[in-house]
Amino acid sequence: MGTKEKDKTVLVVEDHADSREMLCEILVHSGLSVMAAADGVEAIALMQSHLPSLVLTDLSMPRMDGMALARYIKSDERYDHIPVALISANLPASNARIPEISAFLLKPCSVDHLLTTVTRLLR
Repeated sequence: MGTKEKDKTVLVVEDHADSREMLCEILVHSGLSVMAAADGVEAIALMQSHLPSLVLTDLSMPRMDGMALARYIKSDERYDHIPVALISANLPASNARIPEISAFLLKPCSVDHLLTTVTRLLR
């Protein structure tokens, strides 16, 4: 990854601690800055103090799921420019394009596919 990507911060939103830690380790190892949250409510609180360049969120989480978080981000002018990638073992049932989501990643996802998608969304 180039210097531009190294200046970027990815907000990882995942309720399973092991999955959250693994995603964060992969991203940090690739040279990115990372913030982490256990659900959408925690993510929004973090975003108020530090604006991420990308949000990588799980779909199913307590309190606020990934779709609700994506809708919140895209409805708020402070955040609406931030791409949201959904990573989940269970993607939304609808095959229709969901405008709030910039990319879908199906778990399990290869490290190469994850990093390629993240790099593309950070450009």
